[in-house]
This record gives sequence, structure tokens and C-alpha cells, in this order.
Amino acid sequence: MCRKGIVCLSRLTCLLLIVCLVAVSVSGCKKSATVEPIKIGFIGDLTGDTAIWGQAGSKAGQMTTDEINAAGGILGRQIQFIPMDGRGQAVDSVNAFNSLVDQGVLCVIGTNFSSCNKAIAPIACQKKIPLLGTTCTNDAVTVDQATGLVYPYSFRIGYTDEFQAQVLGKYAATELKAKTFASFLDMTQDFAQTETTWFNKAFVANGGKMVGTVSGRSGDNDFRTQLTKLAAMKPDVILLPWFYKDVALIANQAKELGMKIPFMGPDSWDSPELMGLAGPALEGSYYCSQPAFARPETKPFHDAYVAKWGTEPEAESLAVHDGLYWVKDACERAGKVDPVALRDALESTVNFQGLMGPITVDIKTHNPSKEASLFHITGSERVFVGDFKP
Repeated sequence: MCRKGIVCLSRLTCLLLIVCLVAVSVSGCKKSATVEPIKIGFIGDLTGDTAIWGQAGSKAGQMTTDEINAAGGILGRQIQFIPMDGRGQAVDSVNAFNSLVDQGVLCVIGTNFSSCNKAIAPIACQKKIPLLGTTCTNDAVTVDQATGLVYPYSFRIGYTDEFQAQVLGKYAATELKAKTFASFLDMTQDFAQTETTWFNKAFVANGGKMVGTVSGRSGDNDFRTQLTKLAAMKPDVILLPWFYKDVALIANQAKELGMKIPFMGPDSWDSPELMGLAGPALEGSYYCSQPAFARPETKPFHDAYVAKWGTEPEAESLAVHDGLYWVKDACERAGKVDPVALRDALESTVNFQGLMGPITVDIKTHNPSKEASLFHITGSERVFVGDFKP
């Protein structure tokens, strides 16, 4: 009888052990599911001629992810930041977006090219994955130009071409007292014509006059013919909506020709490399940029970035930083981590405080309400003038 009792007890003990092991196993599975990281994608030009921007965004994204994770993550979950190379090309960026969706991302931050985001926006809507463009500025990034309706899942962190062109045009007429301007267009970029159109509207509205345009193509090496034509027009200022490497080449050739007419340009000028490439050749010129490192709030981030990476950050760095914190803010307002809930919370954003300034989303355009920073190049240095709205 005792032996039977011992055997029964042993069997009972084994059964209890099995039950406990199963319970622990199930508990462990549930626990691992709840702590799965939140995947957030980033698409930037990690290679190619403008890789300085994409790499700066990727580095800032990793640094900001570490900062958010150290503070507890988003709703108690850690972030996994996944950068992918879009090469600044629409096809590559679409492929990168689709790959990130396949990996199960909550959302995607990027790109900084309007042509890329215009291609991604309708796909983001089909797949219901929010897309937060960084410094892409074309209206078509967030609004379907055929219907006039906003893309529900496409947002932007920076301002538009129209906005910064109006800031530049108004400033040229009212503050620089310019009476005439001419435009030098990059025919490879849609934003060049948009910038010229809206600069002209603001300039004319404030008493100025457009005297002509010339054009060229990025990748060309000699712009002296176009510059000679511009000089003959005798404008007070020249609008130069090109990327910074072309700006430097054009400015240096203008200096060789003895031209002293100041150039004005959009945020495509913005890079620490510009001064090294052009410097004295851009003396007296002005350019607009996303609110960036002139703001005192950005100094701790700037210093931490330099300490970690050993290089100067770009405006793209701040855009990615603000994008990640904006996603965190929206998820916490939504109370859950879900792409549709995130979209709804992003759209209802009011006065989110980012390092690039506050963001309040216009529900009809998904554009933020913010200012543009203006810089003056003098003594081979870029000097912050102030933040402006049209």
C-alpha cells in the first residue's frame, strides 16, 4: 500500500512538473510576443552623389532610437530602426518601401526627395503604412494632383517648395530692396520650376519684376554661357534652385566671369560641404533651409551627434530625429501601436514640439505649420538671419 502511494505520488509529482513546464513555456511565449520591438523603417540616399544626406539621416535615426529606447521606448516596447538605401531614385525607393513593409514595419520615415515620395505615397495608402517624408518639398508628396485629395497615409516633416519660395521672394523684395530677378533653372528637377513660379509671385506682389530665365542640367560641367546671358539681364538677384554641389560649381564659374550678383536658393543648398566647395564665390548670397541648427534647442543634439559620429549633422538629421519622436508622440496619444491608429494620430497632431519647430498638421494637405530659416553667406561663412513665414 505504501509502495502504491509512493508510485502515485511520483506520478502526481511528474504531472505537476509537466503542467508547470507547459505553463512557463506558454507564459514565456506570451511574454516574448509583448516585447517584440516596434520596427520603424527609414529610406534615404545612403549611396550616390547625395549620400551625405541619407547617411546623416540614418545615423541620426540610430542615435535617436537609442535615446528613446533608453527612456523606455514606445508604450513600453523598444524600437528597431531599419535603414534602407533608396539612392535618391524613385524605383529604388519604392522597392525599399515594399521591402520594409514585408519586414513588418509600423511606418516609414523618409525620403528627402520629392520624386521618390511622389512614387511611394499611393503605395503607402494601398498598404496602409504611414509615410513621413523628411525634407521632400513638392505638393504632390502628400496631395494627389489629379484629384486634389490628400494621400491619407502620406505626411511630411518639412515645409513645401511653395512656402520657402515665397519666403525668399518676399525677403528679396522687401528686405534686400531688389527690383528685378532672373532664374537659373535645373531642368532635371521639378522643384526648380515650382520655386521660380512662387518666388516670382511673392516678388511681384512686393513690387519686383522678373527679367528672364536660363536653364541647364545637373551633371553638366560648364555653365558659363548661361551665366553670361544672366549677367546681360542685369538682375538685382539670381534665383538658383539647384543642389549644393551644382550651386558651388555655378558660383565658382560666375566668380571667374567677374559676376557680383547675389544668388538666392532653397534648402537644396543646405550642406556643411557648400562652404568648402564654394565659400567666397557665394559672398552676399542667401538661402532658405528647414529650421535647423540655428535654433538653440538643437545644440545638445548637434553636440551629441558630433561626439558619436565625428562629423557634422545635416538638416536631414533633425528631420529624422523629429520624425521618430513624432511617431512616439502619436502612438502614445493613440494608446496603441498600430499603423491605422498611428495615421489617425499623426493627422490630428497639434503643436508637437520638435527640434525643427512645432508641428501642427493641416488635415487637407498633411503639411506642417512651421517657419523657414534664412541664411546669409558672408566672409565665407553662413550666418543665420532669422526664421520667416511668407
